[in-house]
Amino acid sequence: MGRLKTTKWFTTNEFWKSYLDTFSKLPVPKPRYLLEGLISEDKYEVFWKLVDLQGLRPLLHMKERYYPRMMRVVATTLQQKDSLDDVGNGEFYLRFWIAGTTYTITLDELATVWGLQNDRIFYKGGNHRPKEYDFWSGADSQDLLNITYIGGGKYSVGEMSTDHRLLHYMLSYLWLPRKGNHGVLTEDDTFVIGAMVKEVELNWPYLIAHRLMRYTDNSWESHLGHGMLWTKIFEYFNLDLSGEEAVEMGEENEITARHVNKMGRGAVAAKKGKKSKADAENVPSQSGTSLDSQITSDAMDVFAGKMHAFNIDWDKKMERVDKRLKVVEGRIASQAEGLQYLEESMNTHFSRRAQSGV
Repeated sequence: MGRLKTTKWFTTNEFWKSYLDTFSKLPVPKPRYLLEGLISEDKYEVFWKLVDLQGLRPLLHMKERYYPRMMRVVATTLQQKDSLDDVGNGEFYLRFWIAGTTYTITLDELATVWGLQNDRIFYKGGNHRPKEYDFWSGADSQDLLNITYIGGGKYSVGEMSTDHRLLHYMLSYLWLPRKGNHGVLTEDDTFVIGAMVKEVELNWPYLIAHRLMRYTDNSWESHLGHGMLWTKIFEYFNLDLSGEEAVEMGEENEITARHVNKMGRGAVAAKKGKKSKADAENVPSQSGTSLDSQITSDAMDVFAGKMHAFNIDWDKKMERVDKRLKVVEGRIASQAEGLQYLEESMNTHFSRRAQSGV
């Protein structure tokens, strides 16, 4: 097919207007990839075991260019059909239109294009859980993941093991990138990570496809993620993207030691050479004895625990403040009603005196 021109992207004024008014303005977050060898496979065996069990290693190191403008164009017309039951019977596809041409891709094709498995538990996010897990909420994962509910459907990650924290980091930034505070687990996060820890194998093409739809129809997810996975789809359909804006993946897209160590665990040793202030603060000292390293690690764990406790205490204090404010608001409302009643009574009294000539 020929090079795409803006005047031929859409065959209806409705789609064209939707693109101009909404989708052309959506931000495209910077994709990330993990440098090979950054996270030790010997030290974090649990993390790598669970990653490989889900077949997610290809998504960790994927380094493809991406096309922000074409992602916005496709999002404008993107539709989904999903009639699959819990065992995969039914039909599923994503469909979009470009320049009057219809493009349809099935779940089998998505799995092949993305290099993922398509014979596992179907989960689309939110409350749409498989029947055997329809009872499972974040509360069921609290002991398993060592997390604490902090309100608003979110959980603290302060006391999770480092392996589980690494899973959460990759989930929220790379596998299912989202907006908001990445330092807490959402209800969706707890289900996905809980399933991974329990070694329940999820159908990631299905889960990611539903996340692509959330990017296009949910105001909270008002951005477009998974740029590199969209590149795989464009290449599958042999779209001519030679005239389109392409963003190459570079050092600014790398997940580095500094990023991972923001967890406060010193999980990754920084490269030798000049260190940034953030590296110096987050990476434990590599000099001295193994005892020194253990002490540093223990100190970091204690610090993380204190920060977690601080967050919980702060949340409780804010809850108390909210309750007190509601009480004050109620008293003010009651006083306002009393003043209004007094004013009405006085007006009635003076009105009667005026009418009687007194």
